[in-house]
Amino acid sequence: MIRLLLFFLILPFSVVAAQTPPVLYSLPEGVPRAADFRVWINDRELALYETVPAAVGVFDFAGEVQVRIETIRDVKWVDIRPKSLGIEPQYGGRSISFTVRKPSQLSVELNGESKRVLSLFANAPETAPPAGANVRHFKAGAVHEAGTLVLKDGEQVYIEGGAVVRGRIEARNAKKVRVSGRGILDGTQLEKGMNMILLDYVEDAALEGIVLVGSKTWTVKTFFCRRLSIDNLKTVNWDFGSDGVDLVTTSDVTIRDSFIRANDDCIVVKAWGGENKYPGPDAPPAPDVSNIRVSGCVFWNMPWGNALEIGFELRAKTIRDVVFEDSDIIHVERGAAFSIHNGDYATVRDVRFDNIRVEDCRHKLIDLAVFLSQYSADRPTDAEDRKKRYIQGAWDGVLWVYPGEEAAYAKGRGKIQDVTFRNIAIVDGPLPFSIVSGFDAAHPVENVTIENLTFHGRRVKSEKAARLFVERASNVRIR
Repeated sequence: MIRLLLFFLILPFSVVAAQTPPVLYSLPEGVPRAADFRVWINDRELALYETVPAAVGVFDFAGEVQVRIETIRDVKWVDIRPKSLGIEPQYGGRSISFTVRKPSQLSVELNGESKRVLSLFANAPETAPPAGANVRHFKAGAVHEAGTLVLKDGEQVYIEGGAVVRGRIEARNAKKVRVSGRGILDGTQLEKGMNMILLDYVEDAALEGIVLVGSKTWTVKTFFCRRLSIDNLKTVNWDFGSDGVDLVTTSDVTIRDSFIRANDDCIVVKAWGGENKYPGPDAPPAPDVSNIRVSGCVFWNMPWGNALEIGFELRAKTIRDVVFEDSDIIHVERGAAFSIHNGDYATVRDVRFDNIRVEDCRHKLIDLAVFLSQYSADRPTDAEDRKKRYIQGAWDGVLWVYPGEEAAYAKGRGKIQDVTFRNIAIVDGPLPFSIVSGFDAAHPVENVTIENLTFHGRRVKSEKAARLFVERASNVRIR
């Protein structure tokens, strides 16, 4: 009887929570607004930020919401990605409608085209914003010309939903820094080569909730960092070289529930020592890199780079214990969905890709390789020589090793060992080819397991069926 009474006491509060109106974020005057889409959430219009490849809308909700879209296009087909959400739209003429039942990062694509899309970021309700003298609070309803924001120990940046901050954020030799909110950090006015978020020798950092647009280079770069948490981060970038998250000599990382659209690697693990700049041939070895976890994310890799990458610059003894899991790769326009490109002397081992859905991958699925590259520490110093050696083939950035040079270049090569692909599902699009390629007998790829690879629901059971090319590698298994 007591349990029954508690049930009826709690029920009204549960119903109220489920029916709490969604929070829609407006935009300040003077920012670009999308002209080709209009969106209503439960019959309230949502402001859409204009970027080159997408219209971007942000809102928070609990329970479920009804989404209605009007577009200038004549709609004959709609894809709502990731498809694992199972959202079935209704559409006709120039209208689209559907229901969203849980926090999601959605790409709404019309008539089989992905050059221009609607990106909807449906967040869970936001907790109380941080407050105090250590918080730089950027309020809604304004465009903030911030320049470079430098964070010291314990400092935070909070960008309210409905605020646009033009600039970048960096922290050097700092501890316990945080960037959070529901607003937009816009890098379109930054100079080429300026990271939108740079963490340099930082411990205990957190990035949460914001949207980053307009990056012209590596968007989030970490260098010699420890204990980094990235949660519900969204990047919508299109410029060449606009990597999503570059983890350089960084360990103890958790990345979850984020949306990364980049015109280069979405997430990449690298390692080099020395100063925080692109590595020269004399840079000292880096400390080992380990304990990286990526889960619950959505990835869109444009023509440059790869979706999930380890490499090319791997100038440490060991890169190990890296896990990508329970995520959706909605587009790989070129490059590979899963890649380890060991262009240096590290041993890369204990890497797992698990329970990942691939929707549109047009070039390579798996690409594991040890080679000499234009980024290697021992690459030829002469630019003309590098140009002559550049291989125009399955890889970008790889250089020929001429006959008689094998032993000299073998000294700078590493290995790839113990890599597992489990429950990888190609749910749409073509079946890409895959490569497993070592450098020589002493620098191979070893112990690769591909378990339960499926293509449109059917299990792939052989190298031929998987379109897998293997050379200078041992113990490569499909089961």
